Amino acid sequence: MQESLQIAAGVLENHIQHTNEDGLFHIDVYKLADENRIAHREILGACIKALREGFLVMEWVYHCPHCGGVPKETVTLHEATHDDYCPACKVSFPNIIDRNIEVFFSLHPSKTGQNQVLKDRYHSLIRTSITEHMHFDWQSPATIYAVDVIQHPLYREYFGSETLPQDQSLELMNSTILFTDIKGSTRMYSDLGDAKAFGLVREHFRILFEYIEKFDGLPVKTIGDAVMGSFIDGRHAIQAAIEAQRALRAYYQTRPENERIEIKIGIHSGPTILVTLNNRLDYFGSTVNLAARIQGIAQPNEIVLSEQVFSPPEHKALLRNYVQRVFRSNHRFKGLDGTYDVYHVRP
Repeated sequence: MQESLQIAAGVLENHIQHTNEDGLFHIDVYKLADENRIAHREILGACIKALREGFLVMEWVYHCPHCGGVPKETVTLHEATHDDYCPACKVSFPNIIDRNIEVFFSLHPSKTGQNQVLKDRYHSLIRTSITEHMHFDWQSPATIYAVDVIQHPLYREYFGSETLPQDQSLELMNSTILFTDIKGSTRMYSDLGDAKAFGLVREHFRILFEYIEKFDGLPVKTIGDAVMGSFIDGRHAIQAAIEAQRALRAYYQTRPENERIEIKIGIHSGPTILVTLNNRLDYFGSTVNLAARIQGIAQPNEIVLSEQVFSPPEHKALLRNYVQRVFRSNHRFKGLDGTYDVYHVRP
């Protein structure tokens, strides 16, 4: 990742040095990536790094879902609220980080005198579009959504203290949540002693984090010996889980049996909410709870997928590249109504 980030940083630096001021306000980050055949996540990481170093500024732009206008802009998540009000439409609306919150990067005002002029022009374009067409069409393949930034590991590393107000939350329409846990960790600590057992557990954290990030996920937190990760794309969650299971087996297979760590993984997709907990951004909601329950029925070295994760045709096609068979079972979960079909994968 470090080498690809350096390449992306070089592309961004070249753009800043050789582009006029119009091109340095609301930089077309993803177009820049596509033109240079760089992954969107890498060029976004370069922008976040440049933001930290003071070369760029970042804006959170809250679009009205009805007219596309911009009732609010902020430079930090500290100012975000669950709901906003559009004076043009005279309606309140919830803020959803993968639907109506856009992120822009621009050259820092100290390095250019045109930011305010260009911002006024941007707002004028919005007003004209809404007046003439009743809508401002802001979404495109080049749009950076808030979730793209919030899910980026470098944003969490550099701006981990930038959280929501304690009494606010933001919605996420679709997130894929991955939970892991270790088989028999209590016995391992008892047999090996705390220090040696934790050394093995720490290595398992390193491997899991590596594969979650490799497949564009975010390691959200550890809970005891368990890991919670989140993904924008469910296919990436499946890939991360399978590759991590294989890497863990390879890493521990040469160790004595009582030093081998075997993990259980559960994955579920659905809506979540972003909140601040323990001074950091975290995900909560029924999707998170069900992902944890699904992990609880997995066997060691197994991955269990919910119907929502398994059923998309592109997910099934991906699984066929890894395994020959997937086993379905039906379960009830304590505190939840009805039964749930789940799918067992043993890579």
